Amino acid sequence: MNKYKINFFSYITTILWTILGACIFAGVIIYYAQYDVMNNASLHYSERVFNEYIKNTVISQNEDLEATYPNDYRIDIHLGYLYSVVKEFDKSEYYYKKAVEKAPANIYKPFYSLASFYIERERYKEALNIMENLPQKSNESLIKYQARLYCKLGDAYYNKSLYYKSLKEYEMAAYYWQKLYTPGIKYMNQINDKILRSAVLLADICVNSNRVDDAIQFLRRAERVKPNDFSVRYKLALTLADTHPEESCKYFKKLFKQDPTRINYKAYYNILMRLSDMCASQGDTAKAKLYDFRAKELLENVYENLIYLQDVDFRITNAALVKKGDKYKIILKFKLQNISNYIIQNLNIDVVYKLNNQVIEKYSRSLIDSSNHLLPGDYIGESTIIPDTYRKYKQTDLPNLSVQIYLYKVKNRKLTVYNGPVFNNTKIKVEQSKNYLDCQSYIKFFADQILNFGQAFSSYKKSK
Repeated sequence: MNKYKINFFSYITTILWTILGACIFAGVIIYYAQYDVMNNASLHYSERVFNEYIKNTVISQNEDLEATYPNDYRIDIHLGYLYSVVKEFDKSEYYYKKAVEKAPANIYKPFYSLASFYIERERYKEALNIMENLPQKSNESLIKYQARLYCKLGDAYYNKSLYYKSLKEYEMAAYYWQKLYTPGIKYMNQINDKILRSAVLLADICVNSNRVDDAIQFLRRAERVKPNDFSVRYKLALTLADTHPEESCKYFKKLFKQDPTRINYKAYYNILMRLSDMCASQGDTAKAKLYDFRAKELLENVYENLIYLQDVDFRITNAALVKKGDKYKIILKFKLQNISNYIIQNLNIDVVYKLNNQVIEKYSRSLIDSSNHLLPGDYIGESTIIPDTYRKYKQTDLPNLSVQIYLYKVKNRKLTVYNGPVFNNTKIKVEQSKNYLDCQSYIKFFADQILNFGQAFSSYKKSK
């Protein structure tokens, strides 16, 4: 008896799966091969030669296919695309329309292709006519086509600076995308980003033309799609300040807790004081005192724990390399001035050096402490940042050296005052370390001294 039995069902299943995989692989190869041929042709040949190739070879082959399979709408879509490539737009439209006529029920790709063509040709009314007449069904592919078309139309309007129209179309795209049972998070985020971008631009336009209420409405639309976006909520806090100070104060309170270094604390302080005055004028002394207390508490918090860009003028004045043998240290010099109206009682600096975005060294020190307060208007003269270690650098490394510089009073509230290249020009100054004996330099020095001594002695003899 043969103990090695062959399972014919598994054997045949394996063969069928292998054949199917080979077919899929071959199809992918053929598709990308055609794409690659067209792409390479457009890159390496003139437009005239490329167009002739598309017309005489690719289009001709597809027209033969259409004659052989007259009911296949997919060939007409492809012909519409090919004619748009060679800029024969009348023929392109003709084939897209033929595809629409041939499309079976519940097939919407031809409608999508024709509407996309109209959007690209800036024939927006015709595109909208197709989009608005598409059926409202719970068909997944249809819903995706509708969402993508409205997004395309929104992009077209946005690129023409028609932000109100772009906002409407992006919101329609979001409406359709949300109808899906499982809307794609990535695509939904992209749509929401576009809604936010259009709404914020419209809000800025409204603020500049003193239409504050309209600006607030656009910012609220942006907040609906990105409720935790710091910049939108901050804009709302500032825009609400004059007409809705209490709501503005609520936004400022949350934002200050989230990241106080990114907001204008003076604007927050002014709103608190304004609310204090309003409550006092209305006879609500308890609430007035509360707002007054919060305003003073805010300033104390700032003075003790926070530093802002509007408080200091920080400038890098020089960058050089100090050499020790075949190794170097990066030396940075800077000036710092207190341009605020209060005394800075403590301040620290963190410096992070990077090479090709990889951290190679960190440096920290105190700039101001209890013994050397910085009064308003005072400055720290040219101070130096010197890392702890010497390192080997290739010439090609130097343009890729970058530095991030932070100022802070407390560690968890750092202010970025510089983030960029170490050397802003090609001429890099190299200095010799004062604590390092450079043999070649000293030999040259002593040789010069001996030569000078000989010349001096010779002159002395001649004078006798």
